[in-house]
Amino acid sequence: MAPTSKHNRKLKIEGTDLPTAKHLPTSASCSLETHKNAFVFQLEGQPKQSYVDNEIWPPVFKPEFVRSAKTMIPRDSDIFVCTYPKCGTTWIQHICSQLLTDNYGPQVGQELCITSPMIERMGARFADNLDSPRLLKTHFTWYNVPKNNNAKYILAVRNPKDCLTSYFFHNRNFKIYNYEHGDFSAFFELFLTKNIAFGNYFDYLLSWLPHIKDKNVLFLKYEDMCADLPQAVMRIGEFLGGKAAKHIRDKTILSQIVANSTIKSMKKDQWRWFPENNLRQNIFIRKGGSGDWKNYFTHDQSIRLDAMYQKYLAGTTAEHWWKDEMAWGNVEDDIGIEADLSSMSTADGCSNSSSTSSRRDSLEDFREDSIESTDLNFLKTTIQKYIPWRERVSSQSSSGYNSLSSSLY
Repeated sequence: MAPTSKHNRKLKIEGTDLPTAKHLPTSASCSLETHKNAFVFQLEGQPKQSYVDNEIWPPVFKPEFVRSAKTMIPRDSDIFVCTYPKCGTTWIQHICSQLLTDNYGPQVGQELCITSPMIERMGARFADNLDSPRLLKTHFTWYNVPKNNNAKYILAVRNPKDCLTSYFFHNRNFKIYNYEHGDFSAFFELFLTKNIAFGNYFDYLLSWLPHIKDKNVLFLKYEDMCADLPQAVMRIGEFLGGKAAKHIRDKTILSQIVANSTIKSMKKDQWRWFPENNLRQNIFIRKGGSGDWKNYFTHDQSIRLDAMYQKYLAGTTAEHWWKDEMAWGNVEDDIGIEADLSSMSTADGCSNSSSTSSRRDSLEDFREDSIESTDLNFLKTTIQKYIPWRERVSSQSSSGYNSLSSSLY
């Protein structure tokens, strides 16, 4: 259970409560009110989102913070945890925090979103005031992530069906999205487009594929971490080096870190990942493992996502990454499906005229989680459908955003 004082904490990002070289803020929260300068909108049947510089973001993201994160100068000692939403971010941050520190524990003002902030959410100025080595989180594509050849990047990926399912519940649980009664089928359609917060899943994956073997990138699959957590912890420790490498060579410390990083253990202190009052239910870590998507997908939805996966990733190193995990029943029946592109909805945000080979040959042409011209026209022509957030949700001033807490599941 969290300390009783947690509900009275607020984060003053532009004030004196910025973390310094000696301390982190003692009165802090990871939530801010919806920013009035962002174009916040909500289409019927969709979560509330915001529009910043041709990109879709959660409604509480400040344009100046997103921009500053893209141009921040990384330190040589920086560690970036890089994921698409709901692909194991919090899990990896939790493991890294234990490997890097001797006194990591649940304390007021020490929530993970403070000690390991999301750079596009908190801005470069917040990150600049943190001690080195900084453990930073980002959902940026490779194109936008701040780059330094000496910094370390941990990239984690997850099969899109479980990612989609977890992302759906994430949106329903967080007050800022005004999506308490969101419909899974509607969210499924949104996930296939580029008009979703943090951009299209497949664009994200494609941006990182050419770099998974870079010397300063550690590539992890969520499913592999589920299957062998001790091995994952050891890989992370070896990659980070220094104190982290020493910790994994100590059997007692290694065993404790693994024990603290199990699903059961992490569910005990849900509050430590993100302040509870931002949630409809105090469930950050919802469900572990792989395959939960089968409880929500229809067979048709499974086939459609398989087809889109093949359209984007056939012929790439990722083509068969999740052959078993994505199978509806018989692997050969599901994963070997030829993508019938002509039957795909034009709302999927992909050009039907683009062949798989031409898409692979032009990875650099993918824009960073951005909205294409056709999507911009879509937004313009549907402006009358927007649900003004000020009119719809007068009670949202106390809500917040969790990009960290339930990224595990």
